[in-house]
Amino acid sequence: MKIIFQEADGTIIREEVISEEESTAMLTNMVDITEWITNAAREKARRRIDDIVTRSGRGSKHTDQATKLSIIADLKTEKSPLMQSAKAKESEMMREK
Repeated sequence: MKIIFQEADGTIIREEVISEEESTAMLTNMVDITEWITNAAREKARRRIDDIVTRSGRGSKHTDQATKLSIIADLKTEKSPLMQSAKAKESEMMREK
């Protein structure tokens, strides 16, 4: 199985291959690999959105989804430190050492 990660504009970010053996092993514990991967990514995003919105003071995990996404967009536009990427945080930590 080949998994292709791409931006909405079609730009390919990364390609990964899951071997037949890995796929077979995974299917002993799940019905659909792609559905599991999609659910895992969406759940991670949901938790991060809830955390960022709550820490911003502009909402909570109980805020409706459309408002939460608007808050995230606003924070990104404002270049809020809450929106700093993990990669940027890691680079900053390495420079401080």
